[in-house]
Amino acid sequence: MENYQAQISKLRKSIRYHDYKYYVQAQPEISDYEYDQLMKKLIELESAHPECITQDSPTQRVSGMPLKGFISVPHRVPMLSLDNTYSFDEIREFHQRVVKLLTKEPEYVAELKIDGVGVSLRYEDGVFVQGLTRGDGESGDDITLNLRTIHTIPLRLNKPVTLEVRGEVYMDKKGFERVNQERLVRNEPPFANTRNAAAGSLHLLDPKIIAQRNLNIFIHSLAQFEGQILETHSDTLTEFQILGLAVNPDYKLCRGIEEVISCCWEWEEKRKGLSYDVDGIVIKVNSLAEQKRLGFTARSPRWAVAFKFTAEAATTSLKDIVVQVGRTGALTPVAILEPVELTGVTISRATLHNEDEIKRKDIRIGDKVIVERSGDVIPKVIGVVPAKERGKPYEFPETCPVCGAKVYRLKGEAKSFCTNVNCPAQIKRKIEYFASRGCLDIEGLGTKVVDLLVEKGFIREVADIYWLKDHRSELEALEGWGEKSVDNLLNNIELSKNRPLDRLINAFGILHVGAQTANSLASKFVVLEALMVATQEELLEIEDIGTKVATCITNFFKQPQTQTLLAKLKKAGVNSPNSTLKKGVRGLSPIARPMPYAGKEFVITGSLSHYSRQEAEELIRKLGGKASSSVGKKTTFLVVGENPGSKLEKAEKSGIPQIKAEEFEAELKKYVQGLPAG
Repeated sequence: MENYQAQISKLRKSIRYHDYKYYVQAQPEISDYEYDQLMKKLIELESAHPECITQDSPTQRVSGMPLKGFISVPHRVPMLSLDNTYSFDEIREFHQRVVKLLTKEPEYVAELKIDGVGVSLRYEDGVFVQGLTRGDGESGDDITLNLRTIHTIPLRLNKPVTLEVRGEVYMDKKGFERVNQERLVRNEPPFANTRNAAAGSLHLLDPKIIAQRNLNIFIHSLAQFEGQILETHSDTLTEFQILGLAVNPDYKLCRGIEEVISCCWEWEEKRKGLSYDVDGIVIKVNSLAEQKRLGFTARSPRWAVAFKFTAEAATTSLKDIVVQVGRTGALTPVAILEPVELTGVTISRATLHNEDEIKRKDIRIGDKVIVERSGDVIPKVIGVVPAKERGKPYEFPETCPVCGAKVYRLKGEAKSFCTNVNCPAQIKRKIEYFASRGCLDIEGLGTKVVDLLVEKGFIREVADIYWLKDHRSELEALEGWGEKSVDNLLNNIELSKNRPLDRLINAFGILHVGAQTANSLASKFVVLEALMVATQEELLEIEDIGTKVATCITNFFKQPQTQTLLAKLKKAGVNSPNSTLKKGVRGLSPIARPMPYAGKEFVITGSLSHYSRQEAEELIRKLGGKASSSVGKKTTFLVVGENPGSKLEKAEKSGIPQIKAEEFEAELKKYVQGLPAG
C-alpha cells in the first residue's frame, strides 16, 4: 500500500496534468466532479501531514493574508518595449534594416500581440518562485502571490530547469463582461477595456479576489535559460510547451517578409473571432544567433517589431445627447458626434448605455469623447476628455421625449422606462419586431414602412397589421406606392397568419424570451391557449427556463393589454389552434414531428447552399436541438459551410465533431422535403 508521501506526489502530478489539459489546451479529460475529488483528497492528506505542504502544490495557488503593498524588484534582464509599425511599408523598412545588418534574408516568426499586461516569471529547479510586472523596464513590482492564482501559470514545470520567461496576462472577453457587470452592481466604474481590467486585477492586494477574475497568460519570450542552448525562437516556443507553459497556438514561421505581411493581413480580419483582444502582430527574427548579432537600441530590440492593427477607438467631439425609446419602453441615451472614421466606417452616433453611465463618466456636451466599436458593429463611448470650459452636467429626462409620459426606473435597475404602453416610439418598434424575420416574417414591413403607417394612423397597435386591408385605397394613394406593392404587402401579411407557434411567441417580445426559449415553450404547450394559462411550476419544468424568465412569461399573459392583443390576433385568424396543429415545422405536427436532435447543440460556420443561417437554426430547434452562435463545452457538432470562420479552428482545437454542410442539409431534407414553408 502506498504511503502518504507517495499518494501526495501522485495526486499533485495528476492535478498538474489535468490543469494543463483544461486551462492550457482546453481539452479536459475528466469531469469537474472527478477533478474536485482529486483536489479534495490532496487537501485532506496535506491537512493531515502539513510538513509535506510545498509552495508548488496545487492547493497553494491562493494562500496567505492580503498584501500591504508591492515591492519593486530589479529585472535580471531588462524588459524592453518594441518599436511599432502601422503600415506594410514600415514592415518592409524594418526588414531592409535587418537584411542590411545580417547581409542575408532571415526567417521570421509572427505572433499575435495580446492586449494585456507584460510580466516576467522566474522558475528555479522547475518551481515558480517569482513574478514581476514590466514596470519601467529596469525594475517591476513583485506580484508573485497574485500570479500564482492564474491556472495557466504552472507552479511546477515538467522539467527541473531554471529559467526566466516573459508573457502577457490577459482577461478574455466573457470574463471582462462579467467583471464589469459585477462592478456596476456594486456602483463601481467599469473597466474601459480588457487590458485595464487585467492590469487592475493584478494590482489588487488580495489574491483571493484575483483568483475570481479568471485571468490567463500566454508566454512569448525567453530571458534566461540556465544550462540550455536553443537555436531558434520557434524552438523556444516548442520547448515552452514541453515544459507545460501556455503558448499562443496561432504563431507562424514565415520564410520571408511578404509571408509576414500576408499573416498580418489575415489576422486583421480573423482577430474578431478570438475570445480575447489582440492589437497587432509581433514580428521576430527566428534565429537566436541572428538576434544576438542584431542586438538592441537603448529602448528596443533591433530583431523584433510590432505591427499595430487599425485603431478601433477614436476621439471626437460630443455635439449633443438624445434619448431613444425602444419597443420595451426603455430609454437609451445616444451620443451625437462630430463624424469620425473608425475601422473604415464614419461614426456619427454612439450609445451611452444609461443614465448611470453618463454620470459615472461625467460626460457633458462639448467634451471630447473616446469612441470604440464593440464587436466592430455597435459604437460606444468608453471615455471622456473634459473640455477646458465645460457645460452643465447632463440631466436625464423625467418625461418621455416622444410622448411626454412620466419616466420610471425600478430600484436596482440601470434602465429607465416610459410608462405609456401606447407611446408611438414603442408601438413602431414593437410592430417592426413583430414583423421581423425571426418572428412573423412579414416581408415589406420594415422600419421606414412601419414609421409611415403609424404616422398616417393606419396602424395604432400590433394587431392592426391584420386590418391594413381596410385601408387599401389609401395605401395605393401614397407616394411611391401602387396596386402591386400594396398587393405584395397584404399577401405577405396574410401568409404570416400561419407561422409556427414559436415564431408568434418570439414576436410578442416577452422580456428574456428569445427564439430558443420560444421554441421550448411551443414544444411543451403546443397551442397558445395552453401557454396563456401555464403556471410558474409548469414553466419551470422546461430545462432552459428559470424563475426570472417564468415570472416574465406569466406577468406578460396577465396584462390586460396582452389579453386585448391576443383576442384581436385570434379574431384575425393568426396561428389558430387548428392551423398550429397542422403546420409546425414546414408542415410537421408539433405532436408527431421527429426530434432527432434532442439534447444536441449545433453551431454553424460558413454559408449553406439551401438554407440561410436563420432558417437552419430554426429547423434545428424544431427538431429538438439547440442552435448556438459560439463554440463551447456544450457544442455537440459544428456544421461547416463554405468559407468557414474562426469557429472551425476553435472546434478543431477542442476536438468537437464536424459535419459538412451538404451532409447536414441532406439530413434536414429527410424531415422537411416537400412540406410547405412555415
